[in-house]
Amino acid sequence: MDKGRYINRKTFLRLATFSAGAAFVVLWQIMTGKSKQLSEQAVVNRINIAKLGTGIFWYDKYIVVKSASLLKVFSNRCTHAGCRINKEIDGKLVCPCHGSRYDSLTGKVLQGPAGLPLSTIPFNTDTKTGEIIIKI
Repeated sequence: MDKGRYINRKTFLRLATFSAGAAFVVLWQIMTGKSKQLSEQAVVNRINIAKLGTGIFWYDKYIVVKSASLLKVFSNRCTHAGCRINKEIDGKLVCPCHGSRYDSLTGKVLQGPAGLPLSTIPFNTDTKTGEIIIKI
């Protein structure tokens, strides 16, 4: 057997492990949208509050929660693994990936594995138009 044409088992395993790790990182960034976040510029969104009513409203990058006396805007990314939160059960915001649950009024973690509350997104109110202005 010609030793110059083959790699040893240790080298093969190192290359395979490195390749699998790199593929995982790329796929994870695609799944969680982190690669897009690095290249996008801030986007201004205007939402007419009077037309919303009350409840939980889902948008591409954030969640708007409106009650009679409260208006909050949260990131829709779970603080555990960055998955997009896209459903509500009994007034709780639920991550579909690992089941973390957040209070819809405060963003606090009610059930893990997430350990941090949802990020609050600041907004301004345009009193002339009745719109909130969100920059993300």
